[in-house]
Amino acid sequence: MEIKEALGQIIKNMTATADNLGFAVVVPAGTEKGEVPVSVANGKYTAAFTGEKGSFKIEVVDGKVYLKCAASEYKDAVEEDYAQASTSLFENEELSDRDLRSMANEFNETIEKTYSKNAQKKQQSRMPNPVSKTAAKNGNAYFDSNTLGNRIAHMYPEVKDAYKANVERYGEFLPEDFFINHGNKFIEDTIRQNDPTKMRKLFNCLNEIYNDGTNEVQSVIVVTILGSMAQEEQLLANCVDYMEDMTLSVVEVSKQLRRSKSLRAKLENPPKYKPKKQKRQRMMPGQLGQ
Repeated sequence: MEIKEALGQIIKNMTATADNLGFAVVVPAGTEKGEVPVSVANGKYTAAFTGEKGSFKIEVVDGKVYLKCAASEYKDAVEEDYAQASTSLFENEELSDRDLRSMANEFNETIEKTYSKNAQKKQQSRMPNPVSKTAAKNGNAYFDSNTLGNRIAHMYPEVKDAYKANVERYGEFLPEDFFINHGNKFIEDTIRQNDPTKMRKLFNCLNEIYNDGTNEVQSVIVVTILGSMAQEEQLLANCVDYMEDMTLSVVEVSKQLRRSKSLRAKLENPPKYKPKKQKRQRMMPGQLGQ
């Protein structure tokens, strides 16, 4: 059985479930009428579905089939957004219709668990809560990086899915990944346009979080976000009239980044994420032998 033909049967057996969840098959450009909607590139065969809840794709490569899910729609998603949800051997010469139906049923169960209303509610409940303005102003809490990411995601709706995918992927908000790969582009566009209304809105947010924020989020604003524009002096010049207490820090960091290629390389390629180690429970003397 040809790989495309086999994938076509899987797609057929997943269409009803996908439709119930609000997904539609993605038809690759150049697909003729009646042809299986599968794209082929570098030996990889891909069938995809997309909808408001995100996207998922079935990939066949090197004798294996993968189901990958993302919180972003297919047109907006990048490879890093997809989490591998299932993998199986895919020896298409030996697969029967029954094997393909079984595989499709397994995929259907996975996407139902991932994208059903109950699953979506659980995902939303796992999202970390941003620190409120009242709590920060009263000194009961400090703004953190997640609060900054949340605010930027609301300011630029185009990155909302990327913000959610970041938390879902790492189990916490990873600011370097979010801003370097997603948020900085929109912030830089605002600064490049230099529209006074948009600039005030952006810097009201950045200044507020910087002034009542943790050291970490201050570093994210000064280094990860504004430091990324160190090579373009005009962009930083556009910011001068809007920055408050962070001005000297931004200027100093920008000077260092312009002078040092190694620092710029570290900024553009931050260390890979390492999950936090689980604390080992210490045994109390009275617990020994119990």
